[in-house]
Amino acid sequence: MISAQINSEIQIPGIGVINETLLSVYNGMSIDSLMSEKLFEHLFNGNLSEIELAGMLMAMRLRGETPDEISGAVRSMRKFCRNLDLGTDMVFDTCGTGGDNSGSFNISTSAAIILSAMGVPVAKHGNRSVSGKSGSTDFLEALGIPVNLKDDDAKNYYRRNNFIYMAAPEYHPAMKFAVPVRKKLGVRTIFNYLGPFTNPAGARRQAIGFFSHELLEKYAATALQLNYDRVLLYSSYDGMDEVSPFDKTLVYEIQNNTSHSFIIDPQEYISKDEAMLIPSHLNPDENAVLFIDTLSCGMETPLGKLLALNSALAMYAFDERTSIKESFYTINKEIVSGAVKAKLDSLIKG
Repeated sequence: MISAQINSEIQIPGIGVINETLLSVYNGMSIDSLMSEKLFEHLFNGNLSEIELAGMLMAMRLRGETPDEISGAVRSMRKFCRNLDLGTDMVFDTCGTGGDNSGSFNISTSAAIILSAMGVPVAKHGNRSVSGKSGSTDFLEALGIPVNLKDDDAKNYYRRNNFIYMAAPEYHPAMKFAVPVRKKLGVRTIFNYLGPFTNPAGARRQAIGFFSHELLEKYAATALQLNYDRVLLYSSYDGMDEVSPFDKTLVYEIQNNTSHSFIIDPQEYISKDEAMLIPSHLNPDENAVLFIDTLSCGMETPLGKLLALNSALAMYAFDERTSIKESFYTINKEIVSGAVKAKLDSLIKG
């Protein structure tokens, strides 16, 4: 479908503009970033009906959401976010989109803990599972790490631990206007793109796993509009929003308003036989037990290697001076040595 674009600069502000914008979206037209921002502000103020929102989301989905539309929605969502001021924006996040339906282990959340053990200041953003068994909140809750901290409690925990977890519902109250429609639709919409870009602590460096390598270029084009210091976005060719142990992973590296891509081949780090031994489709309690066992056993394991690989990519996102291969070996040793387990214990203790 060939779609036109409505330019916000020629619109007159007011409810009439919103209605005209909605009609344009329903008719298959795309809108620019500023108009998307205004439209989502209207939503987050509670001024769109469920029917209007459902129509908008499905029209965008069927036509294909554009980077301009996504970036505008992100800017709007950031305005309505309950921000957490940690005294610096030089914190790091590994929040991904989820929604890959792979049933994989909580890899990016584990990577956040591992990076924290390596000295990286982590402000992890996440949510409960929607399509799988174990989301970030579910997993951390099972481990015994606080998941509902806000305001001074969150700041004090971060100061003690150089780590904080921010559960999305606590920090994005305006999303209450979208939740009922999202649940009723039951399909992926523009909202699946937004979460990783709306870190409440304002993280300027991130590693973001994405649910589709085919749409990853569009997601990278969106990130270029959002003024990150540095961000890596990645998706495996077998559909995981992680670095997969089974297939190659496409990575987009964005810094200084430029983007380039590269490929990670997991066979350089994990054998096919080892990959087959990594459990999947576990519930949060089972994943928590497996993670603790992996950190406590004092030897290399297939899951430990996979976590080291994903953490090495995240380390490279945080610090471009590092090497993925060198970090993989360093992090794997830290896992085996018990250093990461010690960090986990301190996070549980609080």
